[in-house]
Amino acid sequence: MHILSGLSNDHAHQLNAPGAYEWWYADALDAGGEWGVVMILFRGMPMSPDYLAEARSMTGGYALSVYYRGVRIAFAFGGHPLQECRFDVSQPGVSMPSGALECDPEGISMHVDAPCGTDGRRARVNLRMTKDTAPLVPSETHTEGHAWVLASARTRAQVSIEIDEAHGPVVRHDFAGIAYHDHNMGSRAMPMDYHDWYWGRCHGRDATYVFLLTRRSVDNVTWFGRVTSDGRVEELDEVSIKFSRRRISMLGLIHHRRIRLRGRDRSGHVHEVICSNDTVCEDGPFYQRYISSWRINGDESALGTSEYMNVQRLAQPWIRPFLRLPWMVSS
Repeated sequence: MHILSGLSNDHAHQLNAPGAYEWWYADALDAGGEWGVVMILFRGMPMSPDYLAEARSMTGGYALSVYYRGVRIAFAFGGHPLQECRFDVSQPGVSMPSGALECDPEGISMHVDAPCGTDGRRARVNLRMTKDTAPLVPSETHTEGHAWVLASARTRAQVSIEIDEAHGPVVRHDFAGIAYHDHNMGSRAMPMDYHDWYWGRCHGRDATYVFLLTRRSVDNVTWFGRVTSDGRVEELDEVSIKFSRRRISMLGLIHHRRIRLRGRDRSGHVHEVICSNDTVCEDGPFYQRYISSWRINGDESALGTSEYMNVQRLAQPWIRPFLRLPWMVSS
């Protein structure tokens, strides 16, 4: 996996082979972890039942989750034909009927406005991320394999949430926090190269800690790093990982609920974080998402977001009916 950083690498790469994908992700939690959002915009959707059944049927798409006190209270997941979408190849920019990501001199805006099922329920989330001062990084061309772009992994944000039922509004809530934004892409289907992965991030007082672990995979990645308050991404060296609290989910996912990571920065300082995936806010047939509690360097506690994904399950036909349950298609 190629690991890149910066908004200069956040543009669309127009990967078109069967099974290719590209997605733009953002999440934010309020200070107490009471409210949270996750938004994703896709070009080629690895989790789409249609794309899994026919790897040449690439579409655009969106996913939205809203959490309240550790429970997902709104979920939207669907697709649009590529001709109804725009993916900018020169700068960060995505637009489709149900969502958009836009970049301007002051920051990045991302929104999703979509139905949550067929009963008249609808959710709208707007996330405005401030473009803080960060070192310039060169733009890199990516055409083969997989890549992960830490585009704006620590940035101040304003979040607006609106949820309506068929009879009218039920949620109107705004909060300020620190957001995380990244970008994944691949020139071929994910199950070709990955077995499973763990990912997580936590915004501490002075830095954001991020990890990505793809165990038992052809594209084997062990990445642990920190993002400073000025946006600089630093990969840590001499990384060690310990897994504990092994569990089996109701849908048969074998995973670990606690991950301890240690790594050394360029100045020789050792960083240690413990990510405890205590609150399961999404429990699916191929993944779990968590509101996670973190211990940073032994003296700081914080909340974050993390996930476990069994990528190989996406290649198995039995999973497609489960994925189709919330799937909305725009013709």
